[in-house]
Amino acid sequence: MTERNGKELRQKHAETTRDHLVDAAYDLLLLADQTFSHEAIAARAGVGARTVYRYFPAQADLYESLWVRMRRQTGAIFPSLEEQILPQITTLFGGFNRNEKVIRAALESPAGHRVRERGAPEGRAAFSKSLAALTASMSPVQKRQLVAVFLAIYSAPFWELLRNRGGLSGPDAIAAAEWAMSTLIEGLRRNRPASKDKRRGKK
Repeated sequence: MTERNGKELRQKHAETTRDHLVDAAYDLLLLADQTFSHEAIAARAGVGARTVYRYFPAQADLYESLWVRMRRQTGAIFPSLEEQILPQITTLFGGFNRNEKVIRAALESPAGHRVRERGAPEGRAAFSKSLAALTASMSPVQKRQLVAVFLAIYSAPFWELLRNRGGLSGPDAIAAAEWAMSTLIEGLRRNRPASKDKRRGKK
């Protein structure tokens, strides 16, 4: 066996082990009466606790992997195009509904909060791009405010507010978020200044 082949096998083994631990962590979160800890995950996965700590030194690392897995499974992304915004809110909230216990566990955990905050810069950059045409005439402050509002709606905490305080079902939460997003977008389109050609009466 060449050194390259050996390295590839070790890397594949590491990826398999990591995926196995993430699966165990996911299963554990679905069991409400179980403690979510490195030791509990190790027991669930049938490995030693050292193995879990080696791949995930902190609990935040576990939540980040679970979050990435959920996004990958659902196809949820931050929209970088205006036409992606409404379809993606459906995809995102649909994923939250299907992974409800995992999402709620992450929302209740300080580690889960840190993981979500890591994605904030990515979300701000994406919405700044997807809303660029609608916010072209706004001041930098107004643009930041609007991006913040869209990012707040496009989030697990907003989904949880709709479900808990609003008393909405999963499908109703999707419909409410879609309505909020579409109302904002339509308002921005109505208030967008006309192009120079249109103001001059040209086609």
